Amino acid sequence: MLVRRRGTARTEKVNQSDAIMKKGLLLVVALLGIVCGAKGQTTMTKNSIVLSAGVGIGTALDIGRTVVPPIVFQGEYGVVDHLFDAHSAIGVGACIGYAAGQKTYDRLFYQYINSVLLGVRGTFHYEFVERLDTYAGIMLGGNIANTRNEGIWPGAGNPPRNGGFVGDFYLGAKYYVLPYMAVYGEFGFGVAYFTLGVSFKL
Repeated sequence: MLVRRRGTARTEKVNQSDAIMKKGLLLVVALLGIVCGAKGQTTMTKNSIVLSAGVGIGTALDIGRTVVPPIVFQGEYGVVDHLFDAHSAIGVGACIGYAAGQKTYDRLFYQYINSVLLGVRGTFHYEFVERLDTYAGIMLGGNIANTRNEGIWPGAGNPPRNGGFVGDFYLGAKYYVLPYMAVYGEFGFGVAYFTLGVSFKL
């Protein structure tokens, strides 16, 4: 009787070990399937939403000497993926930027300028390297400028007005350090010549 009980206990341990091994193998296979499936996806996909915020260096806005560096907020929505292949996509979105500066005229007149840029963007994305979203696009918008003048205007007529239509062509790249968070750099001619920031994919 004792021999049978020991044999039964050993059999149960073997069966438990087999069950654990089978579950482990199933888990590994499932993880491999997820990873292999993710490799075929682009970082920008249809219906995905990406929100970004950044700080710029230099600006194409006519604000004179920079007092407050450009600050940029962007939102983008994926409208098309698999455009040419599994790595290409198109997104549309909007941006808002702010920068402030000061202009001096003949040391007699000072103009303080607060500029707010509102624009819409269309962007083509291509993932050459896994996790790296490289993109290019165009932006169309307007610059709303609020000015404050001090001193004696040296020229004829009124001080110059600021603001108006703004067009931009930009190139950039986002690297996803996490599936939902990326750091990005962007060159352009809108709010800033070069912008560094972070992005969050929803």
